[in-house]
Amino acid sequence: MEKKIKILFILPSLKAGGAERVVSFIAQNLDATRFTPSLLIIGFEKDAAFSIEHIETHFLNKTRVLDGVTGIFSKLRSIKPQIVMTSIAHLTAVTTIQSLWFRKIKFVAREANIKKITIQYHNASLPFGAKTLNTISYKLLDAIICQSKDMADELVELRPKTANKIHIINNPITKVFSSEISNIQNNKPHYITVGRLHNEKGHCRILEALSLLDFDFKYTIIGSGPHEQRIKDKAEALHLSDSVTWIDFTNDIEKHLNNSSVFIQGSYAEGFPNALLESCAAGTPVIAYNCLGGTSEIVKQGVNGFLVDTEIELKEKLIELIKNPLNKQQIIASVKSKFSKEQIISQYEEVFNNLIQN
Repeated sequence: MEKKIKILFILPSLKAGGAERVVSFIAQNLDATRFTPSLLIIGFEKDAAFSIEHIETHFLNKTRVLDGVTGIFSKLRSIKPQIVMTSIAHLTAVTTIQSLWFRKIKFVAREANIKKITIQYHNASLPFGAKTLNTISYKLLDAIICQSKDMADELVELRPKTANKIHIINNPITKVFSSEISNIQNNKPHYITVGRLHNEKGHCRILEALSLLDFDFKYTIIGSGPHEQRIKDKAEALHLSDSVTWIDFTNDIEKHLNNSSVFIQGSYAEGFPNALLESCAAGTPVIAYNCLGGTSEIVKQGVNGFLVDTEIELKEKLIELIKNPLNKQQIIASVKSKFSKEQIISQYEEVFNNLIQN
């Protein structure tokens, strides 16, 4: 009988976030007859926003990744994985450097963002020491998972020598939505956006577009973040405060998506937009600004929604969807086969298998 491949997935925390959700989901859904996965979390169990079932999980209970370096080393030595997979750049850097002591382990990194946008909106230019560590870690990696073609193209542009290590694997649909299609009829359009309240997410340009509409609507914004007050001030300045409902966090996204007419994404870049993907999986059409990242790999014009470039276009597409609504079954079908759990997990399994066989 073929020996199972032992894989350790390492995350900074299990707080609500795209990387945390996707990596923990992959870890829990690998074929148990071929893989033995386990999770190592630098942060605290009390902060976990995602349930972890049927998988060995270790918490280092540290507040910072740097405080967990010796804990990572200790777990690599005791668990003896054949593959280690990380996500989030600074964690990848401090983990991969340990390959110098663990030559038999294959190290895999999942890229989490578009670097141009991270630098622009998060002032994320690295100090010299961190840049050097980053450069070394990319050389030591055995494989790199990029969530979208744009992400892969950017990485090759920045680090040409990584080209033969890159695999493009989109994010999976991580939630199972009801098979029953909601046919809720609202007396006015209900729009929704789910995402961190940050300038990068483009809430303000969505509000600009909505202010151009000459009919009543309801707009729900789900998320929290550092620019919450700035976005609320924008809504007030555009006289939209009475039309907007604010929700910090909810575990019942499906209910809100089912009650919505359109999911709107205003982002200036997205690694791979999980919330937009979930909207399509629930049968709710999407309108998104055409931006760097995986958005254009999900949105099929006129099938599950539309890509737009301006506030005027966004307004026009909102009006078009009132006159000519898209078929919910068609929307679901557009993402179900390409981004299903089975499809995406099998791509990860293939990468893991090839690393061990080669």
